[in-house]
Amino acid sequence: MKLELTPAALDDLRSIRVYTLERWGTAQENAYLDRMWEKFESILTNPAPYRGRPDLFPGCQIAAEGKHVILFRVNKSTLQIVRVLHSAMDFKRHLHPSS
Repeated sequence: MKLELTPAALDDLRSIRVYTLERWGTAQENAYLDRMWEKFESILTNPAPYRGRPDLFPGCQIAAEGKHVILFRVNKSTLQIVRVLHSAMDFKRHLHPSS
């Protein structure tokens, strides 16, 4: 399976990186993002057990990592990471209607 990140997901990761770096320093920023990428790999290996959230967008599943939630879907042979949002956020508010 191939991994694809939407432009919004890439922006989310950049924001997480900047915030974590400024707030907690380089070591924590590296550790947190490494765990995020490990979670992406875990989802890529077996997306089936993750909770479905079709109310957010068609095919949506979610996976928690630290204080964030990864919103993703599987399209044929592609795992698409749609957003990476803080768990306290209103997910629907941060999703584009065409997600």
